[in-house]
Amino acid sequence: MASCSPFVLPIRAKQQDPGIHGTNSGMQEIKILGVRDFFHNSSTARRCCVRVKAAPGNQNTKPNSMICADCDGNGAVLCSQCKGSGVNSADLFNGRFKAGDSCWLCGGRKEMLCGNCNGAGFIGGFMSTFDE
Repeated sequence: MASCSPFVLPIRAKQQDPGIHGTNSGMQEIKILGVRDFFHNSSTARRCCVRVKAAPGNQNTKPNSMICADCDGNGAVLCSQCKGSGVNSADLFNGRFKAGDSCWLCGGRKEMLCGNCNGAGFIGGFMSTFDE
């Protein structure tokens, strides 16, 4: 029989309302959610539970890292010419590229390599787990 150990997921939670005389001000609520809340049709959902720890609402959910901000670590951005449609919207370069044909810049792929990270998804050198 397989056993599941509990793990912690960072999920944003609402701040608790301040109580009488502000006794709960600044506290965040912690909810315990069962795996059934995430996986409705799982047979293992009856045996596992998840402990959820609330993250403050004013923080970014991504830790300090070297992930590229332009592509969010994807390595690709929408084509700047066709804006993600994949086709030319008008005749370009004296009719050399016709409207309705595949985009001359992305070739119909709708995305291009990110120019900030050159398609790597992160900035500067090798990817690391640098967190302060």
